[in-house]
Amino acid sequence: MSEASVDLEQVLYGGITDPVDDSSAVDALEDPLREISEKFYSMGDVITGTGEENGAYVRFGGYRLPNILAPGAMCTGPVYGVVSYEAHRQLYTNPATSSSLFEGSVEPFFGRTLSPRDAPEHTKFRNVMQRGFMPKQIESYKDTIARPVLNRRFSAIKANGKADLVRELNVFYPYEIVGSIVGYGTTDLEFLAGCMDGIWQANRDINRALEAGQKLQDFALALIEKRRKEPKDDFVSAMLEAEVDGQKISDADMIGLVNHLFSGGIETTSRQTNVLVFDLLSHPDQLGLLRSNRALIRAAVEENLRYNGIGGSTCRVVKEAIEICGTAIPEDAVVFTFHDVASRDPARWENPHTFDITRPVQKHFTFAMGPHMCIGQHLARFLLAVYLEHFLDDLPNVRWDSDATIPKVTGWNQRSCSSLPVIWDV
Repeated sequence: MSEASVDLEQVLYGGITDPVDDSSAVDALEDPLREISEKFYSMGDVITGTGEENGAYVRFGGYRLPNILAPGAMCTGPVYGVVSYEAHRQLYTNPATSSSLFEGSVEPFFGRTLSPRDAPEHTKFRNVMQRGFMPKQIESYKDTIARPVLNRRFSAIKANGKADLVRELNVFYPYEIVGSIVGYGTTDLEFLAGCMDGIWQANRDINRALEAGQKLQDFALALIEKRRKEPKDDFVSAMLEAEVDGQKISDADMIGLVNHLFSGGIETTSRQTNVLVFDLLSHPDQLGLLRSNRALIRAAVEENLRYNGIGGSTCRVVKEAIEICGTAIPEDAVVFTFHDVASRDPARWENPHTFDITRPVQKHFTFAMGPHMCIGQHLARFLLAVYLEHFLDDLPNVRWDSDATIPKVTGWNQRSCSSLPVIWDV
């Protein structure tokens, strides 16, 4: 199924580390999440902002934030933002809020994914798709898919004693693991990486991005047709047996479901892995606790997701006037969510700006909440935990490379760092 070859390393490294938006105003801050969170909490549970530059940016509390999610035409006037944990909960669980505004930013590239759909259609397809994402099913991937990939990737570098973990490891492993779960083979990765790289350039070259999106959809259809003839133990084969309202899933819907899983699982996992490593290396006391007590691996993953999640914001449109935490929000208003801000709510977490892997685990907003809660949340947690096991076992005494520049986590809608220069004992 593979087409013209591309430089897989360069495409993956560039696509997954390049910013997807102009976050320069945020990146210039010393500690963006702390500063923005403290400002927003001083303004209340729900805050009002304004669209700028035809909706390409939104300004809240003096901070200029990039908007790549809501159509710019919907954000030329006043917009709203939810700040506290409770405000987010009320927004996400209110049936009067809709994610339909994602149609223009998702469907041209990936097809009819779950993201822009509302109930009851969303619920029907989500219930079918979710069968492959339950914890027991995901655990079955550990020895058959995840460990072989991570064993090979870590084995390729561990004798070297140093690496840039972003370029040499973290951009690759989610492609291989998630691709295998979907049904793609390793020979497909170069083509898929080329498609994703083109889509990531949507803000710079929309025609290239649209062409890449069509190629990605055509490629998914080819896999679907192949699995109809030759079923295997993978996601596509399972979905071909599923029914919605007593009918088999159409090709158009199948394409969207395939691309929802694939695109949603690769970049987010890679970026969150980078931030997980960054947090642990930047807090050696916490890394030391983890080394001495492997039972804290799951807690470390959860604290990283709370403290430094990669998704700064998303949004909803209000289908009818609602009230959130005492603030009236009019019909057709766009409401931005700030997951990283909500996950630092001082009313919910003691010392919320402290990275502490021993703190009691509570629900946070990295995976959102309500009907659209991330369907791949269990897979993401699983991959991060298995990665962390190898990180501790295969890179003994891993630490920053003192001869290299220590990176910074940058970005807003998709946060990450462009390098992780480390050394370890051999």
